[in-house]
This record gives sequence, C-alpha cells and structure tokens, in this order.
Amino acid sequence: MKFKEHRKVIYFHLVLNVIFALFITCSSYYHIPLKGGKDVLVYLIHLCIIQSTFAGILYIISLFKVLFKVVFSLLFLVLGFLSFWVYSIDISVSSALIHASLTTKSYIAKDLISIQLICFILVLIGVLFLVFKYYDQLEKRRGFLVFLPISVGLFCLFFWMDQVRLKSFSTKLPYSFFYSVVSYWEEEELPLKSIKKTDDIKEEDLKVVLVLGESVRADHLQLNGYSRETTPKLSNRENIVSFDKVYTNKTNTALSLPRILTDEGIYSVSQDSIISLFDMINSKNIPTKWIGNQLLESSYKSIVETNNEVVIVDEFKSFWSFNKKQDLSLIPQFEEKISEHNNGLFTLHMIGSHWWYEDKYTDEFRKFIPVVDSKYIPSMTSDQMINSYDNTILYLDNFLDTIIKILEGQDQPILMIYISDHGEALGEDGKWLHSHFKSLTNPGMIVWYSDLFKKKYLKKVNTLIERKEESITTDVIYHSILDIFNSNKYDVQQSIFDCKE
Repeated sequence: MKFKEHRKVIYFHLVLNVIFALFITCSSYYHIPLKGGKDVLVYLIHLCIIQSTFAGILYIISLFKVLFKVVFSLLFLVLGFLSFWVYSIDISVSSALIHASLTTKSYIAKDLISIQLICFILVLIGVLFLVFKYYDQLEKRRGFLVFLPISVGLFCLFFWMDQVRLKSFSTKLPYSFFYSVVSYWEEEELPLKSIKKTDDIKEEDLKVVLVLGESVRADHLQLNGYSRETTPKLSNRENIVSFDKVYTNKTNTALSLPRILTDEGIYSVSQDSIISLFDMINSKNIPTKWIGNQLLESSYKSIVETNNEVVIVDEFKSFWSFNKKQDLSLIPQFEEKISEHNNGLFTLHMIGSHWWYEDKYTDEFRKFIPVVDSKYIPSMTSDQMINSYDNTILYLDNFLDTIIKILEGQDQPILMIYISDHGEALGEDGKWLHSHFKSLTNPGMIVWYSDLFKKKYLKKVNTLIERKEESITTDVIYHSILDIFNSNKYDVQQSIFDCKE
C-alpha cells in the first residue's frame, strides 16, 4: 500500500510536468531551427533539464494544498498566456515586455484578444481543473523525505546549468518570466548629468546619421581588404572612409553602447555622472531621433530615452527570436523622421549580424553557400557558419547603401557614421558568436559624407581621410559627433575630424 501511494505521487508529478512542458516550456523551443535527429536530441535534453529543474519547484509547492492551488493556478495561467504569444509569434519574454504589459492601454489590449487566444485559455482552465481533481486524491506528503531533497537538488541544478550554458536556460520559459520581472524592478537610472539648453543654434543646416551595427567585425568587410565581396555597393561609392583599426574592450551590447553614446570611455572607471550624447545635442536645440530594431537593455535605456523621440520597430522580439524583423524595416520610419527636420542627429540601431544569422537577411543576399540550417552549432561546418555570417554583411552593405540613397536626396550637408558595437567570434580556437574576446574587439566602422558636407567641411573631410589608418577606439563616436556640431565640450584627441593642431 505504501509503495502504491508513492507511485501515485510519482505519476502525478510526471503527468503534471508533461502538461506544464507541453503548454509552457516547449513554446521556447517551438521556433528553434534544427536539422537531423542529433540536433533535435540535444535540444530535447535541454528542454528536459529545464523542466526537471522546475519540477523541483512544483513538488515543493505541492506539499501545501492552498499554496499549490493558488500559486500553480497563477503560474499556469500567466505563463500559459505568455506561451501562447511565444508559440504564435515568437515574442521574447523580457523586461521590455513586462513594462509594455503594465503600461498598455485598454484599447490596445482589446486588439490582442482573438478566438484562438480565448480557446487556448479555456483549454488551460480545463486542464487546471483536471490537475486539481487528481491532486485532491493524493496524500501530498507521502514519501516527501525522499522527494524533497531530490526537488531541492533539481532546483539548485538550474543555477549551475544556467551558468555553464551561458544563460541559455534563464532566457526560456518558465524561468525567463521570473528573470524579466526581476530585471524590470531592478532597472536603475544611470547617473546622467543634466545639460541646460541654449538658444545658440550654430549648425541649423546639418544632419548626422549614426548607424549602430551589431556583431560586425572589421576584417570581414571588403572595404578593408577582405577577400570576399561583402560590401560591393559601398566599395563602388565615393565619399566612403572605412576604419579597420577600431578597438573596444567592451564586447557585448550592454557594455559597449553606453561607452559609444556617452562621455564614459572604454577605459573609464565608473563616473559619478555621465553625459549623454543626445543630451549634448539637444542642449543646442537640435532634434534627436532614435529608431531601433533591438529591445532597449537597462544599461543604455535611459541614455536612449534622452532622445526627443524613440521608436522601436519590433518591440516585443529580441535577438533570441527566430522571426524577428530585418533591418530594412527601419527604413520607412527613418525616411519619415529625417524629412521632418532641416537638421538633427538620427540614430538607427540595427539587429545586424547577431546570431541566428539566417533570419537577418533575405534570400537575395544568400550569396555564400552552404549556409547554416540548424541552431545547434556543433553540427555546423566552419564554412556554413562563415558563409551565413558573410551574407549578413552583404545585407548590411545593401542597408547602408539604401540609407545613403535616401540621404543623397537631401539638400543639407549630411554625414553618416556606421559603427558596430563589437565583433564576432568565427571559429578562432573553436569559439563562435560572442565567446572569444579577441575576435570581438575590432568592430567595423564606416563613414560616408555628402558632397555638400565635403564642400562645407573640406578641412574636416581631409582630416578624416588622413586618420583612417590610425588605431582608434569606439570612444571617437561621442567626441567626433560633438565636434561636427561645433560643441566645445569634446576631447580633441578623440575626434576623427580634428587635425590635432
């Protein structure tokens, strides 16, 4: 009889976790591109590990009847609601999603309701009823002296595995929900120094476009001597200057962008207050616009929000999504915003060459083949990885060329600066993506200037060309843009337009 009761508890939790996995945990794996039985097996094991660690939590709360019915109901319905959107449109469960959920207007929320969603919620409620019906027939604490230590061990296993697997567990449901809530509540305002506005507008006729790339390394640009034609359109253009000796020691977006967009350099020790590039430009009554294809991370969100206007084109999907909008989706907003003003700083934040490479470009740019066909990197060849990566650079070439074509139709002096936040590991020492420091320290940087800009700023253009062979850091962006807008609060040594006289 004793073994029979133990068996009932085991069966209940096996069924409970299968249900939880089907409705919630599996949603994070539904869109992952995989090829072949080995790839599927690897991610099946990954899924089973996540669900097994969460099984420990479910068992612990099941020891207390009221707690289980209240907490499990909330978890199952809230996470189930999120999983519906992960299943259907591959949204990213992030702090940005939590913020949007808490601030969404009622009329917008109504648009999210559909027959499919209602049916899914009704099924969740029906399954919840059956779970509780079976649960009420159990002796909850039967065998808990054995099961409790196992459950605690499984829960602790999550933290160790997440560290080993570089946070690949905490970015998936159900854990991504809890991490996103914590991240949302822990978001802190950066110590940004307030800058007073002035009535002095020195450059009412100048437009600067700052394009922030993602994971592009300088040595894979044809402009810099790469053997492949990855930048054919830019290579055939005039007024293009490419820098191949740019350095950063901040090799992820969260750390690199705050250094690019403020006076805090890559070697700076934390400052009591830092100055936003956009605040400096705004202080001269010059408009600033941000158009992004990445979710705003807490490390630079408050910097970005010092722009006069911020637009995120795909605000519920991060780079973890596998059907995220491509960067050409930024163009309509860009055309609209740049036509509204006679001057300004316009920033475009790309998803760029972030992994998964295959959804970062369209079929017409699939020039280098074979390409990756599975997210499981160990099953891919080096050629597949590099081919797909180089195709994203080919897409970048087209993207920047498209921007330049738009800018050529403007009547003002215009400058475009492209810089990637960092590079990408492409097999060095067997490392890929963001996992090899040296490969990430040399990001691509390209400058284009209009004929009117050259005519008005000939000395600065000549200096720009002279300095293209110099070794510089990503700090030059902040100081160079302030130099162009005639600010007196920049470091002369850090401006690519200053001749250092």
